[in-house]
Formats: sequence, C-alpha cells, structure tokens
Amino acid sequence: SMFEPLKEMVALLSTYGEEMPEEIHQQLQDLPEHWDSTKQLCMRVKQSVAPLQANEVNTIHRKCQ
Repeated sequence: SMFEPLKEMVALLSTYGEEMPEEIHQQLQDLPEHWDSTKQLCMRVKQSVAPLQANEVNTIHRKCQ
C-alpha cells in the first residue's frame, strides 16, 4: 500500500502520454519485496544489538552508582 501512490502516478503519467521505461515498472513491482526484506533485516539487527545495549546500560548504571 505504501507504493500504490507511485504506481498511480506512473499510471497517470501514462494517460498523458508519458511512458516510463520498463525498468521503472519492474522496480515498482520489486519495491515491496525489497522493502519487506529491509524491514526484516532491521528487526534482526535490532534483536542482535539489544543484548549489547542492555549490557551497556548496566555498565553505565554501575558507573553512576
């Protein structure tokens, strides 16, 4: 749904005779998959960093006391 406005914009441009290259159409098809994989990567990194962040928080708390 996030990329629907882009698809609609390309469709609108084509109604006025401005055709986009096939590469653009292919990218619009691939974007949702790439976006999902980017979000999944972000979650994996966040999960792997969480213990490190918790350790750092504990270290800072101990130094403050």
